[in-house]
Amino acid sequence: MSPDVEEQELPGIGRRYEVAGRDGGAAVVVIHHSGRRDLYVMNRPGDAPAATLTFTDRQARNLGAILGGAYFTPAVVEEMEAVIGDLLIDWVTVREDSPAAGRTIADLEIRQQTRMTVAAVARDDETIIAPEPDERFRAGDRLVVVGRREDLAGFTRHVIESNVG
Repeated sequence: MSPDVEEQELPGIGRRYEVAGRDGGAAVVVIHHSGRRDLYVMNRPGDAPAATLTFTDRQARNLGAILGGAYFTPAVVEEMEAVIGDLLIDWVTVREDSPAAGRTIADLEIRQQTRMTVAAVARDDETIIAPEPDERFRAGDRLVVVGRREDLAGFTRHVIESNVG
């Protein structure tokens, strides 16, 4: 679940999801066991709903597809896709037995050995953007890596997978 979404079990009813909007408002979705979806638009969290809509399962899936860009891709997204083309952005988690655990980017010669780049390290409650070569990885670190799709397997073998077999 994304950290931007709050989830709550509603016993006997279903589940409740809340997503904060950029403007300080929020959208609350209740998914009932029956498949019905209720959408509440809040001007501010904790306020009474400014609007309420009810959707069938099919209508909710259509709305989700629209919000996800399945029907229309904004021009700025199309421009980004054209610029990045075959660029792969992925994330992997360092395990205790990973070759990366306790070693630095420089030690591992990640760029030279794998042709991939570590763009960020998510560790506990902090994110290290564009980590320096002397950044030491720890078990549990989530690495955001960028490169070409065909280089990801080599990166995973070199940095994540245990050589102990």
